[in-house]
Amino acid sequence: MSIQYEAPLADSYGVADSFPKDFGYGEEEGDIEDSPSPSDSKPRILLMGLRRSGKSSIQKVVFHKMSPNETLFLESTNKIYKDDISSSSFVNFQIWDFPGQVDFFDPTFDYEMIFRGTGALIFVIDAQDDYMEALGRLHLTVSRAYRVNPEINFEVFIHKVDGLSDDHKIETQRDIHQRANDDLADASLEKLHLSFYLTSIYDHSIFEAFSKVVQKLIPQLPTLENLLNIFISNSGIEKAFLFDVVSKIYIATDSSPVDMQSYELCCDMIDVVIDVSCIYGLKEDGSGSAYDKESMAIIKLNNTTVLYLKEVTRFLALVCILREESFERKGLIDYNFHCFRKAIHEVFEVGVSTSRTSSQPTGTPLMKTVALNGTPRSTV
Repeated sequence: MSIQYEAPLADSYGVADSFPKDFGYGEEEGDIEDSPSPSDSKPRILLMGLRRSGKSSIQKVVFHKMSPNETLFLESTNKIYKDDISSSSFVNFQIWDFPGQVDFFDPTFDYEMIFRGTGALIFVIDAQDDYMEALGRLHLTVSRAYRVNPEINFEVFIHKVDGLSDDHKIETQRDIHQRANDDLADASLEKLHLSFYLTSIYDHSIFEAFSKVVQKLIPQLPTLENLLNIFISNSGIEKAFLFDVVSKIYIATDSSPVDMQSYELCCDMIDVVIDVSCIYGLKEDGSGSAYDKESMAIIKLNNTTVLYLKEVTRFLALVCILREESFERKGLIDYNFHCFRKAIHEVFEVGVSTSRTSSQPTGTPLMKTVALNGTPRSTV
């Protein structure tokens, strides 16, 4: 496997030490009883579940780059933590981690305020434990939240499945899915939809599940998917992901099915690029940036597959999977990427240092596309 790499320039955020420790989102803000802050108006993702179900470990691994093995030493959460995830202008929300032993319907908590500003509610169930009590708490939680805010996306993480066989995973998911929906039907809540995911912090399943959750909170998702479809169809690319670099959450991909192995390859590529950049891309005094507008990497696998990474914004990277024969048209791919990158900046209005003069409304950018032979095509 060969790696071609361009050293980044000092223009973005810097990383002085190792990627897992310093290349993160910052610290938690504190508990819910603190005085209100301007960030309280941001969309919220609530992490709920019984004690020791793995809520805090998920948050630390995904958003703070903690090694899964280190989560074994985390203390049990005893208050509600608010974690402000401001990775970019659109992945811009708070995660509220609720301790399992706290009754958040206690009169001292304003649960209507909590649920009214919530975009997604993630309920974590320990698949290696008896989940009957967890199912009861799940029903109580989602039914109360749905009556306050029917627009909440309800997500169920069937967690810690790394210790289960494949057959046991499927059977556990089927049983939890059946029991949870039966409880909702008995309560005449058939319109309440639950999404179920098998997750573990010891593989990429937790990142993929969080990707699906975050995508539902991005109103521009159809536009992003359309832009990616145009890009890959005109560039001979098999698959493309738009990644949030810090968390390795993919906020959009093209319309073709997601293969878990392809997603894992792209995640590993981001790790390689950042790790190498932290070692060789900084100045002698340690200053500079590990990821900026000049960041680019090419990895050629021994099965004629090429992985191609390019910087889109300060926080986003486009990772493409294609064949070597398609990569021979690298000039065409780079031109199409330039059009794609410009469209993304117009959609989100990020990273723009000079004013633009355009009559096209934000959210419906003009993107010039080119056919595989380089012939200009109609704009979208």
